[in-house]
Amino acid sequence: QTKQMFESFAAGTPLLASARDELKLHERELRDLGIVSAMVMREKPGYARPSTPLRIRGSFLSPGEIVYADVPKVLNPLPADAMPNRLGLARWLASKDNPLTARVMVNRFWETYFGIGLVETSEDFGTQGALPSHPELLDWMAAEFMESGWDWKHMQKLIVMSNTYRQDSSVTPPLEERDPYNRLLARGPRFRMEAEMLRDVALAASGLLSEKIGGPSVYPYQPAGIWDVPYSSAKWEESAGDDRYRRGLYTFIRRSSPYPSMVTFDAPSRETCTIRRMRTNTPLQALNGLNDPVYFEAARALARRVLAEGGEKEDSRVSYAFRVLTAREAPAAQRNQMLEWLLRERARLQQDPQAALALAGESAGKREDAAEVAAWTLLSNVLLNMDETVTRQ
Repeated sequence: QTKQMFESFAAGTPLLASARDELKLHERELRDLGIVSAMVMREKPGYARPSTPLRIRGSFLSPGEIVYADVPKVLNPLPADAMPNRLGLARWLASKDNPLTARVMVNRFWETYFGIGLVETSEDFGTQGALPSHPELLDWMAAEFMESGWDWKHMQKLIVMSNTYRQDSSVTPPLEERDPYNRLLARGPRFRMEAEMLRDVALAASGLLSEKIGGPSVYPYQPAGIWDVPYSSAKWEESAGDDRYRRGLYTFIRRSSPYPSMVTFDAPSRETCTIRRMRTNTPLQALNGLNDPVYFEAARALARRVLAEGGEKEDSRVSYAFRVLTAREAPAAQRNQMLEWLLRERARLQQDPQAALALAGESAGKREDAAEVAAWTLLSNVLLNMDETVTRQ
C-alpha cells in the first residue's frame, strides 16, 4: 500500500514534474536505439500435454520415441482436471491424495529436533531406504500436517510440546545397551548441533550476533591461503563491522574452497545436494572451538558481558555465564570447580601481564584490569566448548 501511494503521488505531484519529463526523454531515447530483445521462455499455445522425443544414445540428432509429461506410475496419478505443467505438479505434490510429500516433510521436522528421523534415511523414502521406526506416528503426523493447512509452525509446536521431546536426555547403562541410538524414544534427544548453529550459539551468547536479515553473503575470518588457487584471482576480503557476526547461513561458500570452520563440524561442501548430514567426532573440532579467532572473540565478548551483567560476586558471575550457555543453573560441584579454575588462572595471569594483555585485547580498559578480563575470557572459552553447550540435550 505504501508503494502504491508513493507511485500515485509521484505521478501527479508538480514537485516532480521535471523528473518525470526527464524520465520520459530517457525512455524515448532508449526506444529509439532499437535494441532487440531475445525471448528465452514463453507459454506454449493450446493445451497439448508437454512432450519431447527421447534422444537415442543421447544424441540430439537422433530423436526416438515421444514421451509425455506425467508423474511416476507407482504414485497416485494426476487428477483428470489438472494440467500436466508446473502448476499441476505443484497441486499434485500438495494434494491430500499424495501423502508422500507430507510424510517426507514431517520426517525432516522430526530429524531437526531428534537428530534422526522416524525414517532414518530422510534422503531416501524408497524401497532401498530404512523402514520407519514408528509408522503409525509418521502417518498421524503427516495427516495432521495436511489437516492443519500445511502449517509449519503448528508442527514445530506440536513436536516441542510433546512428552516425548520433553523427556530427560540422561541414559542408563541398560537403556544404552538396548537402544543406543534412541530409536525407541525412551529418552530425550541428545546430539551435537550443526556447524552453522554452533557459530550462532557462540555469537548469540556473547552478544555479538548480528540480527540483520537478508542481504548478500558475508566473509568472516578464515585462515589465509584457503582461496589461493591457480585458476582464479578471487580473494577473501574479510567483512567489517557487524557483517563479521552475521548468522552462519550468510557465510559465503565456494564449492572448491569451502569455509573450513564449518567443514570441520561436518557442514557439506555443496558439491552435491545433502539431505542428511553425517556427524563425526574428531580432535580437530575441539581445537577449532578453542582456537578459532571467531570463537575466541566470542569468548572475549562473553567475558565482558559476564562482568557487566553477572553481578558483583564471582559466584553469581559464574552462575550467570553457565546459565547463558546452557539455560539452567550450574550444580554446586561444577560451580566450585569453575571458581577454583578462575582463581588459579587469574593468579597466573597477574604474574604475567604481557600474556594477560594479549588475551584481554581491547576488552581491558586499564592495565590492572587485564588479568581479570583475561581470566574470564579463558573461562568463557572453556564454557563455550563444553559438551553441554555444543550438544542439543
